[in-house]
This record gives sequence, C-alpha cells and structure tokens, in this order.
Amino acid sequence: MTVYKLYLKLIRRNSKSILLYLFIFVGIFFMFAIINSSEKTTNSFKEVKPAIAYIDEEQSQLSLNLKDYLSTITVMSDIDSAENAKDALFFGDIAACITIPQGFSEQFNSQQSTNIQIEQREDESNAMLVQQYINSYLQSAATYQKNTTLSLDEIHAQILADQSVKTEISFALANPEKANDDVILRQLFFNYLSFISLSVTILIVGIVMHSINNSEIRKRNLAAPIKSASMNIQMFLGNLTFSIGLWLLFMIIISIFSNNMLNSVGFTYMLNSLVFFLVALSIAFLAANLIVNVSHPTELLSAITNILGLGMTFLGGAFVPQKLISDTVLAISRFTPTYWYVLVNDKLVDLNEPTLEIFQYIGIQSLFAIACFILSMVVYKNKRVQESI
Repeated sequence: MTVYKLYLKLIRRNSKSILLYLFIFVGIFFMFAIINSSEKTTNSFKEVKPAIAYIDEEQSQLSLNLKDYLSTITVMSDIDSAENAKDALFFGDIAACITIPQGFSEQFNSQQSTNIQIEQREDESNAMLVQQYINSYLQSAATYQKNTTLSLDEIHAQILADQSVKTEISFALANPEKANDDVILRQLFFNYLSFISLSVTILIVGIVMHSINNSEIRKRNLAAPIKSASMNIQMFLGNLTFSIGLWLLFMIIISIFSNNMLNSVGFTYMLNSLVFFLVALSIAFLAANLIVNVSHPTELLSAITNILGLGMTFLGGAFVPQKLISDTVLAISRFTPTYWYVLVNDKLVDLNEPTLEIFQYIGIQSLFAIACFILSMVVYKNKRVQESI
C-alpha cells in the first residue's frame, strides 16, 4: 500500500488548506447556531398597532368618533398638519396619514363613497391595516344606521363594544418540526455544504493527483516493482478515503448543531450529502486529469475551484433560494448536480418521511458522478497514449 500511504501523506501536507475551509465553514454556522439557539417558533398571533397621523378638517361627530375608534387599535401621533405628516412618512415615523376633508359626514349620510385621503409609504405594509380598520368602522356604522334608530354616539358605543369581543383561536401544525428553527439551520448547513465539498475536494484531490500523476513522476513510478493496476486501485482508495473522511467530519459537526439527525429525514440528508461528495470527487478527478502537465497546478486549481464551486452553488440555489431564481437560470442549473442536491434539501424540510421522488433526485446526482468519472477515464487514457508516443 505504498501509493495509498503516499496519498495520505500528501493529504496531511495540504491539511492547512483543509482546516482553513473547515474553520470558516464551522465559524459561520456556529454564529447561526447561537442566533437560532433560542426558540423563535411562532405559536401565537399578536395584533399590530401601526402609527398614524389623523388630520380632521371637518371636526364632525362622525369624524371624531372615527378618530376615537382608531385610537384604540393604532398608535395615534400628535401631528396636525399635512406638511408635518409628509415628513413623518418620509422618515418612517408613521405608517399612514389620514385626512378627513370637509363634506365627509354628508357623503356618509347620503351613502356615497367617502372622500377620506390616506397617504402611506410604498414599502409600508401596515398601512393596509389602517384602510381595513376605517372601512370596517364605516361599514358597521352604515349597517347600524340603516337598520336601527340609534344615534351616532350610540352606534359608536356599540361598535366599540363589538370590537371588545375576542375569539380564542387555536391551530395545529401539520408538521410541528417544520416550525422549528433547528430544521432551517439543518437545511442551510447542507445547502452551504455543497460549496465546501466542491471547493475542498477539487482543490485538495487535484493537487494530490497532480503530484502523483505528473508525467515525470509517473515514469519513475512505472519503474518501481508495483503494478499499474495496483497503483490505480490505491489512488482510488485514497480518494475515497479522503472524501468519506471529510464527509464524516461534517456529519459529526451537524450532529452537534442539530438534534434531529437520527431519523429517516436526517439519514436522507446524510445520504444526499454523501452522494454529492462523490460527485465532487468525480469532478475533482476529472480536473486533476485535465491539468496533469501544467506548470502551475495550484494556481489553476484555485481558479477552477472558485469558478466551479461558486458558479455551481449559485446556479443550484445553495446561497439564493431556488424559488427566487428566474426560470431561465433554473433551466440552466438543472444541468448541474448542485441543483438536484439543493432540491432534495429544500423538499426534505416539508416531509416527515422521504419519498420516492427524493431518491430519484439523488439518483440523478449519481448519474452526474458516473458521467464525470467516465469522462475522466477517457481523458486519463488519452494522456497516457500521448505520453507513450
């Protein structure tokens, strides 16, 4: 096992590069774990009270009653002019400015559309609540006025009484684990792991394979009392040992961060990542065979690592969710194994048990690994033929 021991020795020589990637990766997710350590699962609904400005130019009984109603469900500012309200809207101090113009009560009594003016920030979602509050009050007041003989003050008191009635709502989650931040952390870990597995594997395996397969070194190895088939088997075992060892290391890390790995979904995450590590190994093997005789392999491998690592992970949706990526980019990314790897991770978030579809996606990744391995064998054979000429 001389070649195998040499392979492991070369891996140890490049351990600094491996540890650098490892520390960066673990550091990022250590911060994620701290942020998500406290339970942030949403299990209750809290009513939002948007801040508003109420400018009443009419000062009628109806407009005063509306103001009193809004003061119970919003935060009413003391702004009394449209100019000051515009400044407050610009700086985000209020969500909306409500202006009651002259003729408001007359339009309401004649059952016409009221001319209330509502100004809001374009990026302020809470302003929609204000419009709903106003519409709800006016519709309730109009209904009481049409079907009863109550005065405006009595109608106002009745609406406030109706508003005070609260209903307790309970709901059950179809998948309680889905609302757990630990699940989101696990998904992020495995998605980002695609970049680390590609980067580290391509760089380290490429450097080691170049050192062993360099034409000058290989000619000397051929003179040694070791069969070529034995050398290739030992190099294959070395590559496999490195990939599986690196994968096991990351599985230990996620097991420390996550409490939900020892179930069927957790094992499927592990299987998906293991297959992707093998895909990364086949890509690294192909890259190593393409740069056998270049003069500066480390620099070239670094460039390949950055291009393939960042390119495939961005296209596949590891950093940006796939649902936010355009259809054109997704159509292109389907030709990369990262897309199918991330797709499995994203779908597992919503599942209690892995489905056949999940294993089909994992199988597609395996086809990528086989294709890259066959292509690398063709390149390897052509290189050997060229050397023998």
